[in-house]
Amino acid sequence: MKIASHAIGGTLAAGVVAPVVGLAVHPWLKDTVYGTEDFINVGKLDDFPVGVPKKMTITSSKMDAWNIFEGLVMGSVWVIRKEDNSLNVFSTNCPHLGCGINWGEDVKQFLCPCHEGVFDIDGKTISGPSPRDMYSYETKIENNTVLVSYKKVI
Repeated sequence: MKIASHAIGGTLAAGVVAPVVGLAVHPWLKDTVYGTEDFINVGKLDDFPVGVPKKMTITSSKMDAWNIFEGLVMGSVWVIRKEDNSLNVFSTNCPHLGCGINWGEDVKQFLCPCHEGVFDIDGKTISGPSPRDMYSYETKIENNTVLVSYKKVI
């Protein structure tokens, strides 16, 4: 009788404990924080003048293991429209140490104020300690709308 009651009690306890353990372990087993959109709308193509970098804020939804957060600011990008209507979209963070990169209108170059990094309008390193060019993002244009894949740097 004693063995049977321990077996039944153990089975009931396992039935209660197993889901709790699963709930606690779930976030460690997979990527649980991500944006909900593959491509994010940053505006109409006509909003971007040819050859003039324009800083755009990326807003999207974000999902973690249990919640969805709507309209969060994910970051920002520099968008440059070229003569052929193709686009360059660059990160606003320096590839050296992540400082914010600004467009120097007077010198027509991207400037990193932290360590005096300088990049041309095509994102190529001109001077400074950056070991690589500016990070860029995959972009596409659909129905005159500019879409940026903010999940993956290319």
